[in-house]
Amino acid sequence: MKRKLLLFFCVLSCVLMVSGCSLVRGNENFDKKTLEQQTDSFLSNWFAADFEGTISTYKDQMDDTTLAQYQLYAEQKAQYKGLKKKVKTEFTITTDSATVTETLLCESGDKVLASLTFDKDGKIQTDDSGNYSFKFDEYKTLGQKMQKAGLNTIMSMSIVFLVLIFISLLISCFKFIGLVGKGKADKAPMAAATAPAAPAASEPENLVDDLELVAVITAAIAAASETESADGLVVRSIIRR
Repeated sequence: MKRKLLLFFCVLSCVLMVSGCSLVRGNENFDKKTLEQQTDSFLSNWFAADFEGTISTYKDQMDDTTLAQYQLYAEQKAQYKGLKKKVKTEFTITTDSATVTETLLCESGDKVLASLTFDKDGKIQTDDSGNYSFKFDEYKTLGQKMQKAGLNTIMSMSIVFLVLIFISLLISCFKFIGLVGKGKADKAPMAAATAPAAPAASEPENLVDDLELVAVITAAIAAASETESADGLVVRSIIRR
Protein backbone atom coordinates (compact mmCIF):
# COMPACT_ATOMS: atom_id res chain seq x y z
CA MET A 1 0.00 0.00 0.00
CA LYS A 2 2.83 2.40 0.89
CA ARG A 3 4.55 1.70 -2.41
CA LYS A 4 1.36 2.45 -4.34
CA LEU A 5 0.89 5.76 -2.52
CA LEU A 6 4.52 6.71 -3.14
CA LEU A 7 4.20 5.88 -6.82
CA PHE A 8 0.98 7.91 -7.04
CA PHE A 9 2.58 11.02 -5.52
CA CYS A 10 5.60 10.71 -7.83
CA VAL A 11 3.37 10.52 -10.90
CA LEU A 12 1.29 13.46 -9.65
CA SER A 13 4.41 15.57 -9.09
CA CYS A 14 5.67 14.84 -12.59
CA VAL A 15 2.29 15.79 -14.10
CA LEU A 16 2.24 19.09 -12.19
CA MET A 17 5.79 19.93 -13.26
CA VAL A 18 5.04 19.20 -16.90
CA SER A 19 1.83 21.24 -16.68
CA GLY A 20 3.69 24.20 -15.21
CA CYS A 21 6.33 24.08 -17.92
CA SER A 22 3.69 23.87 -20.62
CA LEU A 23 1.91 26.95 -19.23
CA VAL A 24 5.05 29.03 -19.44
CA ARG A 25 6.08 27.79 -22.86
CA GLY A 26 2.56 28.01 -24.19
CA ASN A 27 2.30 31.80 -23.66
CA GLU A 28 3.09 33.23 -27.06
CA ASN A 29 3.42 36.73 -25.61
CA PHE A 30 6.59 35.69 -23.83
CA ASP A 31 8.70 35.02 -26.88
CA LYS A 32 12.24 35.96 -25.89
CA LYS A 33 13.15 37.54 -29.20
CA THR A 34 10.05 39.75 -29.16
CA LEU A 35 10.61 40.74 -25.54
CA GLU A 36 14.23 41.65 -26.27
CA GLN A 37 13.24 43.79 -29.25
CA GLN A 38 10.65 45.66 -27.19
CA THR A 39 13.20 46.23 -24.43
CA ASP A 40 15.81 47.53 -26.87
CA SER A 41 13.26 49.92 -28.38
CA PHE A 42 12.20 51.16 -24.94
CA LEU A 43 15.81 51.80 -23.87
CA SER A 44 16.63 53.62 -27.11
CA ASN A 45 13.65 55.93 -26.58
CA TRP A 46 14.55 56.37 -22.91
CA PHE A 47 18.10 57.52 -23.61
CA ALA A 48 16.84 59.82 -26.40
CA ALA A 49 14.13 61.43 -24.24
CA ASP A 50 14.42 64.96 -22.82
CA PHE A 51 13.15 64.52 -19.26
CA GLU A 52 14.17 68.01 -18.14
CA GLY A 53 12.14 69.58 -20.94
CA THR A 54 9.15 67.35 -20.19
CA ILE A 55 9.22 68.35 -16.52
CA SER A 56 9.42 72.07 -17.31
CA THR A 57 6.56 71.81 -19.81
CA TYR A 58 4.12 69.49 -18.04
CA LYS A 59 5.07 69.98 -14.39
CA ASP A 60 1.71 71.53 -13.48
CA GLN A 61 -0.17 68.61 -15.04
CA MET A 62 1.82 65.86 -13.29
CA ASP A 63 0.89 64.29 -9.98
CA ASP A 64 3.50 63.88 -7.27
CA THR A 65 4.31 60.26 -8.19
CA THR A 66 4.80 60.97 -11.88
CA LEU A 67 6.84 64.11 -11.16
CA ALA A 68 9.13 62.18 -8.78
CA GLN A 69 9.55 59.45 -11.43
CA TYR A 70 10.53 61.93 -14.16
CA GLN A 71 12.91 63.73 -11.81
CA LEU A 72 14.61 60.39 -11.09
CA TYR A 73 14.85 59.68 -14.83
CA ALA A 74 16.40 63.13 -15.39
CA GLU A 75 19.05 62.49 -12.71
CA GLN A 76 19.86 59.06 -14.16
CA LYS A 77 20.04 60.49 -17.69
CA ALA A 78 22.49 63.16 -16.52
CA GLN A 79 24.59 60.51 -14.75
CA TYR A 80 24.75 57.91 -17.54
CA LYS A 81 24.66 60.44 -20.45
CA GLY A 82 23.92 57.96 -23.23
CA LEU A 83 23.84 54.31 -24.28
CA LYS A 84 27.11 53.00 -25.65
CA LYS A 85 26.36 49.31 -26.16
CA LYS A 86 24.44 46.32 -24.84
CA VAL A 87 26.55 43.64 -23.19
CA LYS A 88 24.12 40.87 -22.21
CA THR A 89 20.40 40.07 -22.01
CA GLU A 90 18.74 37.85 -19.39
CA PHE A 91 15.12 36.68 -19.02
CA THR A 92 13.00 35.81 -15.99
CA ILE A 93 9.71 34.30 -17.15
CA THR A 94 6.80 33.07 -15.03
CA THR A 95 3.21 32.11 -15.87
CA ASP A 96 1.85 35.68 -15.77
CA SER A 97 4.86 38.02 -16.13
CA ALA A 98 8.26 38.32 -17.75
CA THR A 99 11.24 40.47 -16.84
CA VAL A 100 14.02 41.35 -19.26
CA THR A 101 17.31 42.48 -17.71
CA GLU A 102 19.98 43.96 -19.99
CA THR A 103 23.54 44.76 -18.99
CA LEU A 104 24.40 48.14 -20.54
CA LEU A 105 27.64 50.06 -20.97
CA CYS A 106 26.90 53.78 -20.84
CA GLU A 107 28.80 56.71 -22.34
CA SER A 108 29.77 57.79 -18.82
CA GLY A 109 31.69 54.52 -18.41
CA ASP A 110 29.18 53.09 -15.94
CA LYS A 111 27.90 49.56 -16.37
CA VAL A 112 24.28 49.19 -15.23
CA LEU A 113 21.46 46.65 -15.22
CA ALA A 114 18.25 47.87 -16.89
CA SER A 115 15.14 45.82 -15.99
CA LEU A 116 11.78 46.02 -17.77
CA THR A 117 8.75 43.92 -16.75
CA PHE A 118 5.94 42.75 -19.05
CA ASP A 119 2.45 41.57 -18.11
CA LYS A 120 0.78 38.36 -19.29
CA ASP A 121 -0.36 40.08 -22.51
CA GLY A 122 3.20 40.95 -23.45
CA LYS A 123 2.78 44.69 -22.71
CA ILE A 124 5.08 46.76 -20.55
CA GLN A 125 3.70 46.67 -17.01
CA THR A 126 2.60 49.96 -15.46
CA ASP A 127 1.46 51.06 -12.01
CA ASP A 128 -1.71 52.93 -11.08
CA SER A 129 -0.18 56.26 -12.15
CA GLY A 130 0.78 54.92 -15.57
CA ASN A 131 4.52 54.76 -14.84
CA TYR A 132 6.43 51.91 -16.43
CA SER A 133 7.90 49.12 -14.29
CA PHE A 134 11.42 50.03 -15.33
CA LYS A 135 14.50 50.53 -13.17
CA PHE A 136 18.27 50.73 -13.18
CA ASP A 137 20.44 48.68 -10.79
CA GLU A 138 24.12 48.87 -10.06
CA TYR A 139 26.16 46.29 -11.91
CA LYS A 140 28.47 44.21 -9.75
CA THR A 141 31.14 41.80 -10.84
CA LEU A 142 31.48 38.33 -9.37
CA GLY A 143 34.39 39.54 -7.23
CA GLN A 144 32.32 42.42 -5.84
CA LYS A 145 29.43 40.08 -5.08
CA MET A 146 31.76 37.63 -3.33
CA GLN A 147 33.36 40.49 -1.39
CA LYS A 148 29.97 41.74 -0.20
CA ALA A 149 28.86 38.21 0.68
CA GLY A 150 32.10 37.64 2.60
CA LEU A 151 31.70 40.88 4.55
CA ASN A 152 28.11 40.00 5.41
CA THR A 153 29.22 36.55 6.56
CA ILE A 154 32.04 37.94 8.73
CA MET A 155 29.72 40.54 10.25
CA SER A 156 27.06 37.94 11.02
CA MET A 157 29.57 35.53 12.58
CA SER A 158 31.12 38.35 14.64
CA ILE A 159 27.72 39.31 16.04
CA VAL A 160 26.99 35.67 16.92
CA PHE A 161 30.35 35.22 18.69
CA LEU A 162 29.96 38.49 20.61
CA VAL A 163 26.54 37.41 21.83
CA LEU A 164 27.92 34.00 22.88
CA ILE A 165 30.81 35.63 24.75
CA PHE A 166 28.41 37.97 26.54
CA ILE A 167 26.19 35.02 27.55
CA SER A 168 29.21 33.03 28.83
CA LEU A 169 30.40 36.01 30.90
CA LEU A 170 26.92 36.47 32.30
CA ILE A 171 26.73 32.78 33.28
CA SER A 172 30.18 32.92 34.90
CA CYS A 173 28.99 35.81 37.12
CA PHE A 174 26.21 33.69 38.62
CA LYS A 175 28.58 32.01 41.12
CA PHE A 176 29.68 35.39 42.50
CA ILE A 177 26.06 36.45 42.86
CA GLY A 178 25.41 33.23 44.83
CA LEU A 179 28.38 33.85 47.12
CA VAL A 180 27.16 37.36 47.93
CA GLY A 181 23.73 36.03 48.88
CA LYS A 182 25.21 33.19 50.93
CA GLY A 183 27.48 35.57 52.88
CA LYS A 184 24.53 37.71 53.87
CA ALA A 185 22.58 34.63 54.99
CA ASP A 186 25.45 33.25 57.15
CA LYS A 187 26.36 36.56 58.76
CA ALA A 188 23.55 36.52 61.39
CA PRO A 189 24.19 32.94 62.73
CA MET A 190 27.94 33.59 63.00
CA ALA A 191 27.33 36.76 64.98
CA ALA A 192 25.01 34.86 67.32
CA ALA A 193 27.55 32.06 67.82
CA THR A 194 30.45 34.40 68.63
CA ALA A 195 28.49 36.47 71.13
CA PRO A 196 29.78 35.77 74.71
CA ALA A 197 27.32 34.00 76.94
CA ALA A 198 26.19 35.96 79.95
CA PRO A 199 27.47 34.43 83.21
CA ALA A 200 24.78 32.73 85.21
CA ALA A 201 23.93 34.37 88.50
CA SER A 202 25.42 32.40 91.32
CA GLU A 203 23.01 31.35 93.97
CA PRO A 204 24.02 32.10 97.59
CA GLU A 205 24.93 29.06 99.63
CA ASN A 206 22.61 28.12 102.43
CA LEU A 207 25.19 27.37 105.16
CA VAL A 208 22.54 26.65 107.79
CA ASP A 209 21.13 23.73 105.84
CA ASP A 210 24.65 22.33 105.32
CA LEU A 211 25.46 22.34 109.06
CA GLU A 212 22.23 20.57 109.91
CA LEU A 213 22.91 18.04 107.16
CA VAL A 214 26.46 17.44 108.50
CA ALA A 215 25.14 16.86 112.02
CA VAL A 216 22.52 14.37 110.80
CA ILE A 217 25.05 12.48 108.68
CA THR A 218 27.58 12.36 111.55
CA ALA A 219 24.98 11.00 113.96
CA ALA A 220 23.89 8.38 111.45
CA ILE A 221 27.46 7.21 110.87
CA ALA A 222 28.11 7.04 114.64
CA ALA A 223 25.00 4.97 115.24
CA ALA A 224 25.89 2.63 112.42
CA SER A 225 29.46 2.11 113.72
CA GLU A 226 28.26 1.61 117.32
CA THR A 227 30.54 4.44 118.48
CA GLU A 228 29.39 6.26 121.55
CA SER A 229 31.09 9.49 120.72
CA ALA A 230 31.22 11.17 117.29
CA ASP A 231 34.24 13.32 118.21
CA GLY A 232 36.55 11.46 115.88
CA LEU A 233 34.28 11.77 112.82
CA VAL A 234 34.83 14.62 110.39
CA VAL A 235 32.57 15.22 107.33
CA ARG A 236 34.75 16.92 104.72
CA SER A 237 32.38 17.19 101.78
CA ILE A 238 28.79 16.60 100.80
CA ILE A 239 27.92 15.56 97.22
CA ARG A 240 24.30 15.79 96.20
CA ARG A 241 23.10 13.19 93.74
